[in-house]
Amino acid sequence: MNILVIEDNELNMKLFNDILKYLNYNVDCAYDGLEGFNKIKENNYNLIILDIQLPKLNGFDLLDKLKTENIKTPEIIIVSACAMDCDKQKAKEYNIDTYITKPIDIKNFLNIVKSKLGA
Repeated sequence: MNILVIEDNELNMKLFNDILKYLNYNVDCAYDGLEGFNKIKENNYNLIILDIQLPKLNGFDLLDKLKTENIKTPEIIIVSACAMDCDKQKAKEYNIDTYITKPIDIKNFLNIVKSKLGA
């Protein structure tokens, strides 16, 4: 299973990377929204883990760009330090029903990832 993590914080990226690789997932990393967008266009992923507050292209702008260019995406989990209800509602407008706030609960995160991947 191929997972793309789009996260600008290096410590968070390392945490996601270590956890997911420990479970034998193939992990690709993008450190800003534009890099993430380009990777989504060029590769096939089973899951995307997306931060909202990103440089160059924030998470919602990235989702808008994917929609505008009619690029099909796999399941997406939003993981953000921002726990505002308006952001959670906006995620639902993109048909994203999984919004996890940081700091993450690792066990819960893993259960959600496994569920999204049908494992």
